[in-house]
Formats: sequence, structure tokens, C-alpha cells
Amino acid sequence: MKKVVIYLLQSILLLGLVQNTEAQKSSVKELLNKVSNFYLNKNQYHIDMTFTMYRGITGNEATESYTGTMEKNDKYNKNSILGTLVYRFPEAQLIVDNNQKRVIYNDLDTSEMQNYPVDLSAYMKYYDKSQILEEGNQWVCELVVSQNTFSELPYGKVLLYINKNDYSITKQVLFFSNLIPFQGKEASDIEQDYGRLHIDLSYNFNKEIEKKELAYFITKTANSKIQLQKDFASYQLIDQTEYNK
Repeated sequence: MKKVVIYLLQSILLLGLVQNTEAQKSSVKELLNKVSNFYLNKNQYHIDMTFTMYRGITGNEATESYTGTMEKNDKYNKNSILGTLVYRFPEAQLIVDNNQKRVIYNDLDTSEMQNYPVDLSAYMKYYDKSQILEEGNQWVCELVVSQNTFSELPYGKVLLYINKNDYSITKQVLFFSNLIPFQGKEASDIEQDYGRLHIDLSYNFNKEIEKKELAYFITKTANSKIQLQKDFASYQLIDQTEYNK
């Protein structure tokens, strides 16, 4: 399960469903807009993320844990998790996979840039049942999809814990839609079960962010082809713009 992809970002365990009135949808959208504005209006931040996988719909059986980071410095963004680094520059996105020794390059439309830990627009698109709960100094935004769209979104239920003071996300809980593999009692045993991924976020707004330039990774030839810099000579370059033409 160490290749679990979020995005921010991002189960068929339809627990606690609520009636999806237009008023409720409006309130959820308004809250998520405030969350988006928090990240868009911050010029710089460093976020430490802890990912913990739990087996089952409920319970405290943690099966694995790993960490990652997310950084922003003006138009520069960097996400790091499990040996994979995602860099976003104003003009392009790079995925540097140190495990597979490859670099994936793609153009990036400025309208597509997301300067926050989760794709909130995707939540509003796919999750058609929602409610806002209150837990101490946090809002808990519960989002549930009424149909299993595993091919597009593997999580049927999402909980976003939102700080009431500044609308930053402090935790996400993602419930998987389908059964996923877990290791059994024996190393060779693989058992299928439901699971949920907890993502805890810790913020540092004063940490100095090292800002790399796109030219650190790639250069363009005379005929406008891109190639990797010498420091990445052992990596395979995948130019996604060639496939998008």
C-alpha cells in the first residue's frame, strides 16, 4: 500500500449518510472555498504530512505509516513522498521518481495550478452527499459519493478536519471504496479488507523554502526539444507533451 496516491490528493462505506439539500451543499462549498483561499493567499509554507493506513472501517489496527512534505514558495510548489518528488513551476510540472529513475515532464497551464493539499474542486464534482460537523476547534466536512466510481476516485467517503481559526486542513481521512490487500499473519498471506488512510498535517510558515528552477532539471535544445541536465543523466525522461499533441 506504499504507493497510495492522494492528491489531496485525495470508500463505499456509506456510513452516516445525510439528506443532501441545496442549503447543505451551499454551506459545504462556501467552507471549501475558504479552505482554498487560505492556501492560495499564503505566499509560503512548509507542511509535514504523516500517512497512516488502518485496516477496517473502524478500529486502531495500523498497518503502516510513512511521511511526506509539501512546500510552497510563491509560484513554486514541491511535494515529496516515498522517493517521488513533484515540482510545479509556473510553466511546467516535473515528477522525479528516484525509485524508478525517471523524470516525467508536462506543460502546466496556470489555471490548473492548485496551491493547496487537496483538489477541492474534485470533491465537489464527485461527492454528492455532504455535511458539516463540529468537533472542538475544528469543522469536520464529511463528503460521501453515492455510487462506486473507483476508476475515477478510489475513496467513497472523505473527512476533512478544518481549523476554525484560519481554515487550514489539519487532517484528512480517506475511506477506500473497494477491498484492498493487507498482509496476513504470515508474510506470504495476503488478505482483502476495507481500509482507511489518515493524513495528519503540521504547518511551519517560517521555514526557509529552497526554491529550485526548472533549468536545474532540464534544458532545451536548439530545435526546442527538452533533455535532462547532466546531474540526471542516469534517469529516463518521459516528455508527456509529446503524447498530448
